[in-house]
Amino acid sequence: MKTLTIEDDYTLIDAAHEGISIGYFDKLLQVSGMQKGLLASLVGIDVKTVDNYRKNAKKFDVLEAELLLKLERLFLFGEEVFEDMKEFREWLGINSLSLGNKKPIEFLNTSTGVDLVYDELLRIAHGYVV
Repeated sequence: MKTLTIEDDYTLIDAAHEGISIGYFDKLLQVSGMQKGLLASLVGIDVKTVDNYRKNAKKFDVLEAELLLKLERLFLFGEEVFEDMKEFREWLGINSLSLGNKKPIEFLNTSTGVDLVYDELLRIAHGYVV
């Protein structure tokens, strides 16, 4: 998945403030394999809002953009760690002791939650699976 790949937090903040287009959302949908409704709900918007953004060529606001960018980073890293996007998506639906015995996907609707799941992936990548 190569889209707007953001390597550091400062660049991510700048990109979020500039706003990202609906095309970015569509690319993330395609790569992540998520349903449009699920990705929209993670970002805190309705599917109709996504369609209106498309119709009016509106960019996502800063908080929506930040979460989409962080989700992109997470999915790229998850694919790298699991060496397969399908396996990463499956892992998102399995309870994790390190995450309070909750599924990682349950955390993806907040920036802090995405960070927690990213940290869990770092532990897995370095062999510290709990």
